[in-house]
Amino acid sequence: MKIFRILVVAMVTFAMTACSDYLDIKPYGKVVPTTPEEFSALLNSHLDAIDRGTCDYLVPRFSHVSELDAEFSDNFETGLTASTGRPGAFDLLPYVGSKISNNGTEWYYRDHYEVIRNCNIVLHEMEERDTEEANKILALAYAMRGVAYYQLMRYFCEVPEAGNTDNQLGVPVVTEFDMEASPARSSLSATIAQIENDLKMALSLHMTDEVYRFTDDVNTGYLCRLYFWSQQWDKALSLAQELLRRHPLLSGEDYVEMMTTIGPLAGNQLIKAHRASSGNDQEVEGTLTSLASRPVSVRLLNYYRGNESVADVRYNLCFNEKRLAKNKIFCGMRAAEFALIEAECYYHLNRSDEALKSINRLRSNRISDYVDIEMNDIPDVPGSEIITTDVTGKALTPLLGLILGERRKELFLEGDRFFELKRNGSPEFVSYLDGFKYVTRSYMYTFPIPVREFDITDNLIQNPGYTEIVDR
Repeated sequence: MKIFRILVVAMVTFAMTACSDYLDIKPYGKVVPTTPEEFSALLNSHLDAIDRGTCDYLVPRFSHVSELDAEFSDNFETGLTASTGRPGAFDLLPYVGSKISNNGTEWYYRDHYEVIRNCNIVLHEMEERDTEEANKILALAYAMRGVAYYQLMRYFCEVPEAGNTDNQLGVPVVTEFDMEASPARSSLSATIAQIENDLKMALSLHMTDEVYRFTDDVNTGYLCRLYFWSQQWDKALSLAQELLRRHPLLSGEDYVEMMTTIGPLAGNQLIKAHRASSGNDQEVEGTLTSLASRPVSVRLLNYYRGNESVADVRYNLCFNEKRLAKNKIFCGMRAAEFALIEAECYYHLNRSDEALKSINRLRSNRISDYVDIEMNDIPDVPGSEIITTDVTGKALTPLLGLILGERRKELFLEGDRFFELKRNGSPEFVSYLDGFKYVTRSYMYTFPIPVREFDITDNLIQNPGYTEIVDR
């Protein structure tokens, strides 16, 4: 990828202590960015981190995706975890509470606000406008800032409640470079509006240069994700179908080739981490070795009914005969996600026939000799499923259970299941390891605002569940 080797702010010293520090920049040298190329160096480091798989933000790397699936969710059997004893592996945590109690989630907050800080510098300090190169840098800055706020919202805000987001807490929103900023939390509606505005601004500049990764299709994908997360079903449906027209589903060997290609984009992938990876670097090898210590949950395998363990291409791609995950792991965005969004949007818009047709279309691209499921023949939700209500609070129906089950199968080891649990009722569940019991509480799906932030912002509000148990 293109990286401009330019000394910027020669160089910059960052104080890694609080949100305001992530949003300011303290120049101790003499060189200040003046051209678009120089400003782009502030952003290219983040693109490079995505490509090299060293990024836990924007487009997370293998180890973080593994963390979301194998430690924070119910996709793996925690109680059967074995010690690997192999170099490069890391011990899998028993549940999300372990990450929270070790202040591990603070990095997500810090890293995303560092991206926002750099984007704010570009957007408000770069004087050159209306040239081709300047427009690319502006489009990238808007896109990155929008994605950073989107990720912060999913981690640190509760799930949007339709019609009530004005009364829900968002994250601190800062859109200008301000060394004195110590912002309080916005409303969730203001956070959503900021993400939407940033992504639309990026789209208005028509990024087509793939070198900058966040192209129009990628930005459209994130906008679709935002609408889906915030229950704006009509808008999400329209964008999902737009992307599916440009990036149709693949099946059979084409699908397998796409999902097993290491490095460059393949098939209908829109953006991915580890594009500079060979597949045998320490990050990838260590993650796969660690995953081999924890079997996949039977609750997930229950979604492969009848002969689907043979007929469904995903089963052999994802699991071996010992119930261990194979090397299908993807960090990014691809077309199948939008097929799943299409189906669920139809469902919530009370267009059940179209929802079933949509999910049948996805299944027909994964299961050989597939026969469509009829409305009267939709199987019951497996009794082991811990999701019992949907995002609106209604009881889970067989049709939505079918859609969510396909999502669980399709996006296995893509960092999705934890957020699906959060989105659909934040169910509590129990894990056991080495004689200890671990309970994932509903409030743990929303991470605590780092305690250090309260040292500089008097009116900052902590998320529910953490006011007494998270200390300084």
